[in-house]
Amino acid sequence: MIGARMRELREAAGVPLSRAAAESGWDKGHLSRVERGHTKPSRELIEWYDASFGANQALVNQLMELDAAVRAGRDMSQRDMRRHVQPVLLGGSVPIDHHPDDRAELVGETVPDGTQVCREQVFEKTWMIRNSGERPWRNRWLTRQGAAGTPGWLRSPTRAAVPDAEPGDIVTVTMTLQAPHQVGASTAYFKLTDEAGRLYYPGLESPPLYCTIFTTYDP
Repeated sequence: MIGARMRELREAAGVPLSRAAAESGWDKGHLSRVERGHTKPSRELIEWYDASFGANQALVNQLMELDAAVRAGRDMSQRDMRRHVQPVLLGGSVPIDHHPDDRAELVGETVPDGTQVCREQVFEKTWMIRNSGERPWRNRWLTRQGAAGTPGWLRSPTRAAVPDAEPGDIVTVTMTLQAPHQVGASTAYFKLTDEAGRLYYPGLESPPLYCTIFTTYDP
């Protein structure tokens, strides 16, 4: 996810990958692998993207938030292992109704990526999600990954209820969010979980839903 945001920032600035490599000192092939998610970027490289493309530490904040989410998932896995709950490789234990035929698909959203929002402005974000698998959804939640109230980050509720859905149904989830005080890009990540926060789609093949805004001084 960080690599994708890095690529979006560079392309929005109109800077070719070869020029970014020449100015940064990192190899072009390395930058390409980072942006495609094949190589984990160093903090120094993330800070260079922030400074060079006007993100104002937004990428560093996102890295910290994702790291916090990974640590929380690891802690949940360790607790469940002590309780003899069957764990999975990523994201803590699976919910009790987890099934490999379960699928979710984002089919629409409000507040498109890059929407300009005034500092500390409160706004609503809506996602339209289809149950594209073969299992019904019951008692599910859209849960923030990382800390929801950290200063300087996009603020949101910890979670919002997902309406029950039969296969093929489309449900709508709306959250009230608040832009940070700092100017620049910021992102909040969310995933479908059970009430305990366990991920329904813990693997890397299921990217999170997210909200990305650009905070400005004035309307």
